[in-house]
Amino acid sequence: MASMVRNLIAGMSDREQKMAALMVLVLFLLMVFLAVFLVSSSIGDLEVKRLDQGELLRFINAKEQEYIALKKEVESSLTKARSKPTPLRTLVDNVVKKTGVSDPDTKELSDQHHGERWVEHAVEVSMRQVGLENLTKFMEEVEGNRRKFPIAITKLEIRKRRMPMDQYDVKMTISTYEIMEVLPGSSAKKGGKAVKKGGRQ
Repeated sequence: MASMVRNLIAGMSDREQKMAALMVLVLFLLMVFLAVFLVSSSIGDLEVKRLDQGELLRFINAKEQEYIALKKEVESSLTKARSKPTPLRTLVDNVVKKTGVSDPDTKELSDQHHGERWVEHAVEVSMRQVGLENLTKFMEEVEGNRRKFPIAITKLEIRKRRMPMDQYDVKMTISTYEIMEVLPGSSAKKGGKAVKKGGRQ
């Protein structure tokens, strides 16, 4: 191979030998440039990857406390949801005693199923000639039970009376929410056939 190259070079003129040498030099420089480019690209990719990982770690550290707080809140909510809600008629009676509101009319509504595990118990409460102060206390007292189990005023209608002044007729729906327990060996089904749930409120 070496002898063939020497014979090829020997048969060239001085001008051809210079051109061949120049081509070899250009090819060598091109190979060096390509090698440097590939190495630089690899180093750049590694640097970007390292920076991305650093940003991710900083993000995780910054969100750690928020995640822990959110996890505790979710666990607390699930604990409340598994707690047996106070029967709504009993709850309304207790709130009436605390706030001094005139004994309202109550009407139990049908249970509503949300998904496969949640059931909503509800009662409609009607009040006549109630003042805003007593109404506000009544609503605050109702929703104050959120610390024990999920509860909300899901519907509210207020009508101002002409006489006496500052008196209102009010109709509201109070709802509590409960997680149904899945019976061993059964799957949760809508309608409660394969689940165990609390009695009507």
